[in-house]
Amino acid sequence: MDYQQIIERLKLIRMRNHLSAKDLGKLLGNSYTYFYKVEDGSIILSMPKLLEVLQLLGVTTEEFFYDDFENYKIDKEILEISKSLTKPEIDTMYHLLRKRNTNKK
Repeated sequence: MDYQQIIERLKLIRMRNHLSAKDLGKLLGNSYTYFYKVEDGSIILSMPKLLEVLQLLGVTTEEFFYDDFENYKIDKEILEISKSLTKPEIDTMYHLLRKRNTNKK
């Protein structure tokens, strides 16, 4: 993930939280133009500031940097559910998924 993708993802999350760039700047204790400048590339976020933004937006670093950001919660839930499956259930699920994947090709 490059810096521009980080900024785009932050903007998406900010908007999902119904926050303007102005509001987020204020929440961070900066000027009302701060986050506008972050989003237009005038200001580069430091790692500590990025972590602060993520915390304010209620997003973990794992979720933020997850490749399939849109499906993070579903993927995580599927993983948690799979941990409670028995060996035969896992085998059945595995074979169903492989068959589905083979049929897609």
